Amino acid sequence: MKRTFNSPTMLWLALGCVLLVNGFMLGKVYFNRSEVIATLELTERELRLPYGYGFEKEDSSARVSLQWSTPVRAPVDPGLESWHWYHDRQLQLSEDHFASFNFAACSETYRVERKKPGWVLLEFNGSSYADFVARAEQHHASLQNSQPANDTEAAKKELSEKQKNAAEFLRSAKATQSRLFIVDAAADRQLLERARDKRPLTDGARLLVVPADIQPSYTRCDKDIQLGTAIQVMNLAVESLYIPRELARDFKNESSQSTKFIADIYYGRFYEPWVAGFKPFP
Repeated sequence: MKRTFNSPTMLWLALGCVLLVNGFMLGKVYFNRSEVIATLELTERELRLPYGYGFEKEDSSARVSLQWSTPVRAPVDPGLESWHWYHDRQLQLSEDHFASFNFAACSETYRVERKKPGWVLLEFNGSSYADFVARAEQHHASLQNSQPANDTEAAKKELSEKQKNAAEFLRSAKATQSRLFIVDAAADRQLLERARDKRPLTDGARLLVVPADIQPSYTRCDKDIQLGTAIQVMNLAVESLYIPRELARDFKNESSQSTKFIADIYYGRFYEPWVAGFKPFP
């Protein structure tokens, strides 16, 4: 026997589903925020405002995205053509941390594997950022003490342009680039917590373990490169953060390029972050 539902019944069922889903989501948010396990004080260097921020009809201005990178060990090339740390996502792991993901072995026919959930060790304002600045300083100093390849105007102009780029690179490293670096990863959170506890901390640095999506490096199976334990950090589990309107009201008429701010980021029980404070930079 077939049963039919009239319109009011279907309406109540739909409403019940909506309330159930919303209740579950609100409960998860509440439980996550019931305990703060870590805090970070970030600025516009680590939190990017959306494109078009400041326009009244731009609803996406209520969110910011986390900006991070991974350390690069290669030397700075003279022309800075390939020196883009703040875009890098590759990371070389230890054997046991890489093995925890249980990625498929390299073969002639198997090159790309889907991303997997895992954990990363996030370092703020620590040794990785200090190394970044140190390399920028060394690159700048080396070029400032250099001489043109020859006495021609072309050689002098080429050196002058490299010196100018090096000065801008150094200024950016010290003043605008993100100080967030992902320095390690593993599928097992406890592996990373042990690594975190052993890692030395500089003054003002912070370390925390957060969830992320991980994939083997695109080139790890290339015999000529030999990056057998290299991974690609695809994204953090939560990279876009909502700014409560009551906290963002002071930025209504600002532009995204000139806005300076400080944000208090809290991480809760589920290792999910939220914006707890958001104010103009004094």
